[in-house]
Amino acid sequence: MSLLDIAKEIKNSGFDARKDSANGQDKIPAGSYPVMLRSASFTVAKSGWEMLRYEFDIQDGDQAGQTELAQFGTLEEWNGKNIKWAVERTTKFFQKAVVLSGDEVLISDFEDGAALAEGLQRKAVGSFFILNIEESTSKGKTYRSYDLEEMPGADIAADKKGPEIDDKDLPF
Repeated sequence: MSLLDIAKEIKNSGFDARKDSANGQDKIPAGSYPVMLRSASFTVAKSGWEMLRYEFDIQDGDQAGQTELAQFGTLEEWNGKNIKWAVERTTKFFQKAVVLSGDEVLISDFEDGAALAEGLQRKAVGSFFILNIEESTSKGKTYRSYDLEEMPGADIAADKKGPEIDDKDLPF
C-alpha cells in the first residue's frame, strides 16, 4: 500500500486534521474483549497525581492487536476534593486482577501504589481476562470505566501440574 493509499484511507475514515490527534490508534469501542495484561506500573505525574496503569493487549475479534490503557488513581484527595470512591474502585479492580490470575492478595500489596504494581507483577501480568469497557457521559465529557471477568477456559490453578512423564515414556 502506498503512502497516498494510506492517506486516502485515513481521510475516508473521518480523520479531521484540525480536531483529531495524530497519535495512536482509534479508541477501542465500549464492549467486552479477551485480553492479556501486558504490563502494570505505578506512575506519579508532574502534577503529583498518582496512578496505577494497566496495559491490556486485545487477543481476538475486530480489535485484536490493539492495546487498551486503563489508569486508576491512588489518591484519596485531589485539589481539595475527597475522591475516596476512586481509590475504592482502584482497589477493587486490583483485587480482581490478582485473584482472577490465580494469585492471592497480600497485606503488603497495599503499602502504596508501587506495592500495588509489584503485586500485579507476581502473576497477573501475562494472565488472560475478559476486559469490559463501558462509557458514560457527564457534563459533556465521556468517561470510560473498566471491569474484569475470568477468561472462559483459562487455567488459573496455581498448583495444577501437567502430566507426569517418566523416562520409560520417552522414545529414546
